[in-house]
Amino acid sequence: LAMAMTWFFFLAGLLCYGSALALRHAWFQTSAWDLAIFDQATYLIGQGWPAQSSLLGFHILGDHGALVLYPVGWLSRLFPSVGLWMVLQSAALAATVFPLDRLGQLRGLGRRPRAVSLAVLLLYPVMFNSAIFDVHPEVLALPLVLQVLLLLERSRPGDQMRIVLCLLLALTCKLALALLVVGFAGWLLLKRRFRLGASLALLALVWAAAVGGLLMPAFGGPDAALLRHAGKFGVHVAAGNGSGPSPLLLFQTVIGHVLSIESLVYLLLLLVPVIYVLLHSRRGRFFVGLLSFLSLLLLNLAAEQASLKDLVHHYSFFLVPFLVAGVQQTLVPGPDGIGGYGAWLRPRLLMLVLGWSVLTFVLFSRLSFFVGPFQQRLDTLPDVQAAMAFVRPQAALLTTNDIAPHLAHRRVIAITAKPELKRLNRYDQILLDRRHPGWKSSTGLVERLVMRLQNDACWTMRFQRGDVLLFERNPTADSCRPSAVLPIP
Repeated sequence: LAMAMTWFFFLAGLLCYGSALALRHAWFQTSAWDLAIFDQATYLIGQGWPAQSSLLGFHILGDHGALVLYPVGWLSRLFPSVGLWMVLQSAALAATVFPLDRLGQLRGLGRRPRAVSLAVLLLYPVMFNSAIFDVHPEVLALPLVLQVLLLLERSRPGDQMRIVLCLLLALTCKLALALLVVGFAGWLLLKRRFRLGASLALLALVWAAAVGGLLMPAFGGPDAALLRHAGKFGVHVAAGNGSGPSPLLLFQTVIGHVLSIESLVYLLLLLVPVIYVLLHSRRGRFFVGLLSFLSLLLLNLAAEQASLKDLVHHYSFFLVPFLVAGVQQTLVPGPDGIGGYGAWLRPRLLMLVLGWSVLTFVLFSRLSFFVGPFQQRLDTLPDVQAAMAFVRPQAALLTTNDIAPHLAHRRVIAITAKPELKRLNRYDQILLDRRHPGWKSSTGLVERLVMRLQNDACWTMRFQRGDVLLFERNPTADSCRPSAVLPIP
């Protein structure tokens, strides 16, 4: 019966997350950053080709050192569809219910409070928002993080090796997860579990040095340097020499971001779905349980880029296992659990927690976007789908940010942005939507591009319906040579 309940929550999460992402994709609301990037990379890996991302401009391992892309790529050879990523991501998010339920059993919770804790997990707004915000390899590590929390609390012989293995597998999903491993190490050292804490600290250090210091530069080259992310934190590095601000100015900049109003609002938004824990008499224990996430949290707080401090993007979902594990702890019998709430609240607590989770999910998730902003491109959808039928499977393609995720299974794909106008000779076909030019583009840029293609003998109109245009390179024209590319109007 207990397993049936857990499987019910897993299947519900899988269906909810997967169908929502699939619908957003079908409505052309997914993005080249990051769905097309990772889908192209795994397609190339599955075909046995170098995973050279034409969107990033360097090898995919130079991006975040995500070695997990290779097994996903091999799997994509059997299931050559962007749907593979959608299923894997949705399944990974939903699978977090299994270790959380076992953790609840270990803590002595009954079936009802365990079910409520699973609902809190799946209804956490940042979980749903991460599920529909394209795909990201680090999502595959989320069940491993909850498994580590279970193993740390269970502490059986052999669990230390399992903890190291889980975190090692998590590290293959993204280099930044070394910070999470450091967080676990610091928490264990505070708990006087020196051997395991030191092992995890060493693991994080070796991984960061090997992947960040050797693997990523070797595959990505100068364009993939970690300094390219410095702008997210308000640090501007001079081109060419890599020089940046002085250490004192850098420290002042980072502290300013951490102590900003934006950071305070971000923290409040993260904690609102579990704000009722403040009513617990031993709420300090709840916040102590979040220390393992502190290193990743500080990275987000130090950022200047708004996307690292909201519930829309995927940068905060690793906090959810720690939050929900803490909530579950307040539901166990005894003074450290449900007994820490007032007598008037105890008999109503489960309904309060469940009702509050549903309310905050409706308020802070992007569920409402499906009846509003996510329908903005439906007006040209039939025309875009018709045009896509004329795109050749192996053609080097230039298209919009919104169409790219649907056509990423090719060696060369890029999105319409000003730099691409200088190298049109790279492409065989160009697919445009005048009404919806997409991210990094504009109506003016698209109109200039259309005018240029119409006046260039190298290009012919292959398809036109409404505002959707497909141009194709004309290889028979005498002037259709790379050196004959016209200047930008």
